[in-house]
Amino acid sequence: MPELPTGCEITAMTMVLDYYGLDVDKVMMATEYLPALSSSDQYYEEDGNLYGNDLYDFFIGDPTSVWGYVYGPGAIETAANGFLEDEESLWRAYDITGIDTETLYQYVSQDRPIVVCVTIDMTDRGTVEGWYTSEGRYVDWSTRDHCAVLIGYSNDTITLADPLAGEVVYDRDQFESVFESRSNQCVFLEER
Repeated sequence: MPELPTGCEITAMTMVLDYYGLDVDKVMMATEYLPALSSSDQYYEEDGNLYGNDLYDFFIGDPTSVWGYVYGPGAIETAANGFLEDEESLWRAYDITGIDTETLYQYVSQDRPIVVCVTIDMTDRGTVEGWYTSEGRYVDWSTRDHCAVLIGYSNDTITLADPLAGEVVYDRDQFESVFESRSNQCVFLEER
């Protein structure tokens, strides 16, 4: 805040890029690298289903305004890799959605921060809405959806670097439940 009221995902990735020593700005990442599409392209088909652009691979709306949706690891990966290629960096972003939590924690134990899709304040996801893409994939979102950076864990807790709240600690079981409700969506950087 205040520059990217709906840009927690790209802000979280910017935090990871910064962690690895790259000179990067969240607004630049959002306006120059984030693949974005209009939110006005939704329509109903004869089957009665709502169709629209893919939330997984694109930001739908404008991250510099309150008119935007949560977006997925595909968009985060694309934005990060566009920046990294322009910087001629050896780092690359990888969408590791579906990873099990034990492997996730192994990466974190190696001082590798990971962008994770969770919810604001780690509350249960709540009402979920969505639509179908033209390819037939259902994409969903909730007003509580959020992204942060997983930076630590213990037997009972996890620690996030949160774009809204700073460094916060949450119950590990609640994190795992919320992370699973978001399909274990996450992105990390690896040097090639």
